[in-house]
Amino acid sequence: MKADLHVHSTVSDGSFTRQEIISLAKEKGLTHIAFSDHDCTVDFDKVSTLDNDIKIIPAIEISAYDFESGKKVHVLGYGYTNATPLEQLCRPTLEKRNANCLKQIEILAEMGYDISAEKVQKYSNTCIYKQHILKYLYDTKQSEELFGRVYLEVFKNGGRCDFDIKYVDCRDAVKAIKEAGGLAVLAHAGQQENYSTVPKLCGCGLDGIELFHPSNDEKAMGIIKNLATEHDLFLTGGSDFHGLYERGGKDLGDFTSPENPIISGAM
Repeated sequence: MKADLHVHSTVSDGSFTRQEIISLAKEKGLTHIAFSDHDCTVDFDKVSTLDNDIKIIPAIEISAYDFESGKKVHVLGYGYTNATPLEQLCRPTLEKRNANCLKQIEILAEMGYDISAEKVQKYSNTCIYKQHILKYLYDTKQSEELFGRVYLEVFKNGGRCDFDIKYVDCRDAVKAIKEAGGLAVLAHAGQQENYSTVPKLCGCGLDGIELFHPSNDEKAMGIIKNLATEHDLFLTGGSDFHGLYERGGKDLGDFTSPENPIISGAM
């Protein structure tokens, strides 16, 4: 088996449609993929029927925060059967993210860029993400590259659009996934260095932790393996594929998962 359990599509902030990703997955020889789009459950009950040759697992990546440690925490949910708890938790996040991007678009217009919400909305299926703004600026030749000067000077490093929203509590993210009938997995802990969050998440029902990920270096993977052993967590892996919408991102299938209950179906 060859499983990429961390994949984003145009449903959230990926540049490839789900059908395009399925075609690419076949070229890569993948047997399992999980569409873990950010904070949304669009067509979760239909993804398993999109293709007969690849096992497609319903998934979600919830953007959350540990307010005690001040760390961002992303929680992956797999195999859930009831989207209602997840939608109730994540809908405000999507609304705030969309409003945040609309404010960034207003600021860019004030700065002299030829941009409007209507023009950027064409890049989005639902919520507008920062990546959609950057792609619009690139396509209209107002930025030399997706993650070039505009990104670094305006959206990062204290630029005028360098502001974010308030996310849900990480414990509520795990609880919602469990209530939805899914398995909860801590994503890319090496990226956000939120290892101290693991015990409190385990108290809410955390099932696993992502081991193989582009941002998890050897040191991080050592810590993650120890945490998994200490707290009886299974291990997962994935490329965190966003297509064009990830600075220095890896290709689909570059990081795959060890065998676990998500892949084996023991859920």
